[in-house]
Amino acid sequence: DTQPAAPHQVKASVNVVANYNDSDTSWLNGGFGRYGSGAKPESSSAGFEGNLEYRYKLSKAFQFRTFVQAQSQTSTGSKSSSLSELGLVEFELRFKKELNFHHQLSFKTGQFFLPTSLENTNRFWDSPYTINFSSLNSWIGEEFRPIGLDAQHRYHFDNGRSVSSAVTLFGGNDSLGALLAYRGWSYGRTRTSYGDVLSLPQTQPLSDAGMFGEQRDDGTKPFGRDLDNRPGYALRLNYLSDRLAINAAWVDNRGDTELHRGEYAWRTRFALLGASWFATPEIELLFEATQGDSTMGVGPGVAIDFYSGYTMASYRLDDYRLTYRYDMFDVNDTDPVDQENNDSGRSHTLALFWVPPEQAFSIGGELMYLSSERERLMADSSR
Repeated sequence: DTQPAAPHQVKASVNVVANYNDSDTSWLNGGFGRYGSGAKPESSSAGFEGNLEYRYKLSKAFQFRTFVQAQSQTSTGSKSSSLSELGLVEFELRFKKELNFHHQLSFKTGQFFLPTSLENTNRFWDSPYTINFSSLNSWIGEEFRPIGLDAQHRYHFDNGRSVSSAVTLFGGNDSLGALLAYRGWSYGRTRTSYGDVLSLPQTQPLSDAGMFGEQRDDGTKPFGRDLDNRPGYALRLNYLSDRLAINAAWVDNRGDTELHRGEYAWRTRFALLGASWFATPEIELLFEATQGDSTMGVGPGVAIDFYSGYTMASYRLDDYRLTYRYDMFDVNDTDPVDQENNDSGRSHTLALFWVPPEQAFSIGGELMYLSSERERLMADSSR
């Protein structure tokens, strides 16, 4: 097709997700359940997601893109998350320039996902492999999305392979770490919009009027106005060939750990490493992991080390995709406060999708088995 691309492009999708789980009330509704659904224990529910992406190509080098989502979320109780029915997930202005055959430069500014995930590779930062994302990418979707400036250099080899390096300066992610410290890891499809507030469980420290009396009591706001005016940064490297992709990144939000306008700025640092390999044209093997730490308050008041990782095997045959994923995660409480925020777990996920070619729909189902421990938090919730 020799016709030039239209300057205005609109893409949309609608997802209807029904599920049943026998865990506790969802953390989105103020409970301790790890899944992003379930208004009460042993419940079934259905959710709706509408996604809209608009692109405008200002010129050959400049492009504007925005991603807006609409969603229905069942919430109960006074500690429910405040999720926007219509929310802004991403917006960016990008400049891309081919210097010559080998070198490409690109810059973008706005709010955007870092291109580190090998699992969430579909449009709208969705996954072609499973319905619920891994614990790692569930956390990324909930709590990490830079608001700032990204610069990338890509080098193309003569054999078609490429290597890229990039740096990102960002703000607006100062509360990054609060979910892992107070709630622990989770599984779901939540892509938090700008300004959304996510609930936190009623643990003992959060009920301490002396230590946290000035903190907001409705939860944590992952993305919004910068709290401490200290920019964070991210560094990343990528290698890409026709069968292998390798990603590595380092993120430091440089939070000052102090209280600002009712919310603490957390100092959160973590490394990301991932690889995707097509063993055959039908079989893809994936691996991703993160390890880092997060602190908040004087002393510090709260400090954790954390990691999460998964391995995945996906088989694509004609119109069907079968995927198995194994997850593991852990949070280690390292602060002197008399509250154990330790968290650990393992999970197995099996998913099957039917994706008919040249059709505007797909159908899928998945089963997940999760074994985890968060005993102190559960004890606190029963007091």
